[in-house]
Amino acid sequence: MMKRKTVIIGGGASGLFLSSLLPSAILLEKNNEVGKKLLLTGGGKCNLTHEGSEREIVNHYYDKKRFVSPAIYTFGPDKIRDYFSSLSLETYVREDGKVFPVTDNSHDVVEALTKGDIQYNSNVISISKRDNTFHIVTNKEEIEADKLVMATGGASYPATGSDGKAFSLLSSLGHKIIPLRPALTSLKVKDDIEGLEGLTIDGVTIKYRKIKKEGSLLFTRNGISGPEIFNLSREIENEERLDISLSSFPPQELFHLKGNQKAIKALHEATALPLRLLETRLSWGEKKIGDLSKKDAEEYRDRIYSWSPIVTTKGMMSAGMVTRGGVDTKEVDSTTFMSKLVPNLYIIGEALDVDGECGGYNLTFAFASAYSAYKSIIDNN
Repeated sequence: MMKRKTVIIGGGASGLFLSSLLPSAILLEKNNEVGKKLLLTGGGKCNLTHEGSEREIVNHYYDKKRFVSPAIYTFGPDKIRDYFSSLSLETYVREDGKVFPVTDNSHDVVEALTKGDIQYNSNVISISKRDNTFHIVTNKEEIEADKLVMATGGASYPATGSDGKAFSLLSSLGHKIIPLRPALTSLKVKDDIEGLEGLTIDGVTIKYRKIKKEGSLLFTRNGISGPEIFNLSREIENEERLDISLSSFPPQELFHLKGNQKAIKALHEATALPLRLLETRLSWGEKKIGDLSKKDAEEYRDRIYSWSPIVTTKGMMSAGMVTRGGVDTKEVDSTTFMSKLVPNLYIIGEALDVDGECGGYNLTFAFASAYSAYKSIIDNN
């Protein structure tokens, strides 16, 4: 039986980061490679963190601002960048504040963090604690550990290994699991949007209950996407109705348009909306501006100016960038990330019920929580 002081389970962002800080630990990864999900982030460029003060960064974690604060203030964006610099991987800040490696290659991030003792193709079957020792059974062997770190991720992008199965292990150790839902994902639309796939509309207003967002909207094969949709998706569970305005041009203004132009073309010139959108969403055909009826104006109102589609995230877990839900944060110390229920059990990264907005905030928390756990582990050795 192998005996180790510290065992890390999960070779994703938080587990790799901790392993690079604590090479004396052994990291168990069930895949034949580490960082599979990390390789996909930022379109393969890896949006490591986001520029800003710790106070600004904390504001991007919804209802978990208080919980994430100690970690972010301890190891915020500047320290994350400094750490990667110490690993010979420099970073740069894009105009939108997102931070990337200078190589724009996520493989370089994974390579920089792959420094510790990693055991591949090791699937953890069970975990128990006997006296003060963790007993870990894998498909290969049994391991005893003084300290155990669960860096097992959420349930989004299951093909990368982040399939949510590890939550049963955490549950067996006594932890409450907040129900899992996709976050930072596109939304399925129960409306006919055929012919709009790939179309991006700028200057869109999106409303859901008391939430109001403004930005760009991308039409997908069967739904809608874009940064604001991603950030809103965590709020959508069942079928919900959104209020979306694709244009700020009021319906009544249609009758003020002059000339003998084709109505669709005149509206395109007045609003800068793509012709493909107007031709797909409106049944005006070859009508001229002067021929528009009240019914035509109502169609524009309902399908462009105040479109109210029914949307859902059902079945979207495999496409969600992150998971909403996970281990209840009330059961974890926000300074050390040690379990309040099981001494010397640490839970970091996406395994926790913490999710941030799009823009590098989820990796920021993954790295910051790993660093906080590292400090606690070395202080208590």
